[in-house]
Amino acid sequence: MRIVGRLSRSPNAPAGRPVPLRVLPAAAAVALSLAATACSSPGSAPPQTSAALPAPAAPANAGGLTLENALPLPIPPRPDIFPPPAPPAPPVFKAPTLMTAPDLPQISVGPTPPPPALPEGAPPVPASNRPAAPPPPDRTQTAALPPPTPKAPAAPALPRMEPLTVLFDGAATAMPEPAQARLEAIAERMNANPQLRLQIRSYASGTPETAREARQLSLARALAVRERLGTAGIASTRVDIRAMGMEAAGGAPDRLDVEFLNQ
Repeated sequence: MRIVGRLSRSPNAPAGRPVPLRVLPAAAAVALSLAATACSSPGSAPPQTSAALPAPAAPANAGGLTLENALPLPIPPRPDIFPPPAPPAPPVFKAPTLMTAPDLPQISVGPTPPPPALPEGAPPVPASNRPAAPPPPDRTQTAALPPPTPKAPAAPALPRMEPLTVLFDGAATAMPEPAQARLEAIAERMNANPQLRLQIRSYASGTPETAREARQLSLARALAVRERLGTAGIASTRVDIRAMGMEAAGGAPDRLDVEFLNQ
């Protein structure tokens, strides 16, 4: 059996585009072959067939699906979507209600109550003998001021005390006996006036090689004087100490100067 193919080109098909080959069904190919044989031999009768072949049913779409007969598919409708809720309405401004002050209460002064009734048979009291109403109490208050505090008599000014200079022998640190009475007088003045302050400057002799020992010796002498004042009741914070060492400042090399700072 031979299958005949036919090429068909659409008039609207562009040039250079390949044309698809359409294949006929088997029954149509047989009928087409017999017709071609009959046309080629005009004197010969067409062969008799024992039974007539049924005509092939035309296909619903014999041409097939091509670009020319293809139809676009319909676009399905958009599914129903719930509409968005409406935005809430803006709040309505309500003016505040003004409050009115209540009315002031009405105060009425009643009549003066009558005097108590006199017992029966009692003579009436004349107006001149009636007791007079007591005067209203005086509500004025006077603050009593305290009596002025008498001023204490001013203390007599003490004479200025000259600085005390104490001389030491060698490496001694104890106060000499002649300076004890003068130191007690200084303590009495400081006890009488708590504002007084004292300064002690102490010196000691030595050589450049023993400068450290000389400063320590001058410090020990000043501490001994301050300790003696402490036994007399003088606080150590009121006594200023200066250990000068070999800085004699033109005076005796082994000495101690006691001087008031604010007398």
